[in-house]
Order: sequence, then structure tokens, then C-alpha cells
Amino acid sequence: MPRWTFHLSSGILSDLQKDQLANAITEIYTNIGFPAFWVNVFFNESPTRGYYVGGKHKHRSVFLIVDHAAQSFGSEETRLNFLASIDKIVRPIFEPQNIDWELNVYEHPSDNWRINGMIPPVGNPVMLEKWVQANKPVPF
Repeated sequence: MPRWTFHLSSGILSDLQKDQLANAITEIYTNIGFPAFWVNVFFNESPTRGYYVGGKHKHRSVFLIVDHAAQSFGSEETRLNFLASIDKIVRPIFEPQNIDWELNVYEHPSDNWRINGMIPPVGNPVMLEKWVQANKPVPF
């Protein structure tokens, strides 16, 4: 788990742009040793007139929620670097299309997180590597 949820009006992003975002987001986590299958990206598109900001319909706007449970940032520097990495991913797609965006990042306690009923092996490097190699949960 991380889970990235984009809330937006339908038709703002193309399928190619969604693929680009999902791949770039996944890379953030695989670059630090997490299995790709931990990364979930959702594009929740609202119908016309289904997205409002400040009481007004806003077609060209995205609200992004990032949920983390695998680990916390640990330091202010890490948190700020992560926020900068989000900006590097979304700005090149959103800004040229005049899409406004807002985001929140939430850190959840990892002891509440399960995959297929198992506690993910965040603190077990040997088993974590097995999960990375298999790109799926491996019983242990």
C-alpha cells in the first residue's frame, strides 16, 4: 500500500496520461525496494457536474489523495522530497492543460495493513525480496 486516488471530472485525462501517471507513481516505490503490486492507482471520474470546488462546478480540477501504510516518512526532508516527487509527476501533465490540483497525503499505521490476510514483510528483507521478485504476495 500506497494508494493514490485521483478524483476528477470525466474526460480530463487520456488513457495514455493515466498510464504515464500510474507508471511514474509505481516507479517511486519500486525505486526504494517495494514490490510493484503494492502500488494502487485509482482514477475516480465524476460525471458532468459531479465535481464542485467552492460550491461551483469545476471541470478542470483534480483532487489527489495519497495513502501510505508501508512506512512513514521518518524526517521532514523525506516528506518534502516526496511532495516534490509528486509535483514532478503531475505538473507536466496537469499544468499544460490548465488543470488545477490539490492533494493530501495520509500516513496510516502499518499494523492495520494486510494483503491476502498476511502482514506485509516490510521489516523482513529476505521475504520482502521474495515478494518483489514474484510481484505478488508469497505466504510465509
